[in-house]
Amino acid sequence: MIKGLTYAIVTTDDMPRARRFFTEQRGLNTEDDYEDEFSQFTTREGTTWAVMNTPAPRTPGDVMLFLQVDDVDAAYRVWKERGVEMVTEPHDEPFGRTFAFRDSDGRILHAWVPAQPAPA
Repeated sequence: MIKGLTYAIVTTDDMPRARRFFTEQRGLNTEDDYEDEFSQFTTREGTTWAVMNTPAPRTPGDVMLFLQVDDVDAAYRVWKERGVEMVTEPHDEPFGRTFAFRDSDGRILHAWVPAQPAPA
């Protein structure tokens, strides 16, 4: 059901500083850059990840992990039946379909499927 750990977001209290660190000091280019809120990067090997402004409650240094699954709605049903604590129900976001759940230590993780391109 889980295809892989395919996306991570690192949080920061200083988005301009973090963006400069990864662009000017590490040589990465940003894409999907949303000013002082969010910057997405892709490495030469094709790994995509992001840095975003720390959401409330403020816990700088948090990492959000996204596990790509075959089917978000099916994973939600099966995992809920198995006793996984769900944080959100499946819903659509610009990047795809997703839901959040807690792991055995209470961390919030995300299951997701990338958005499908619109038919031409």
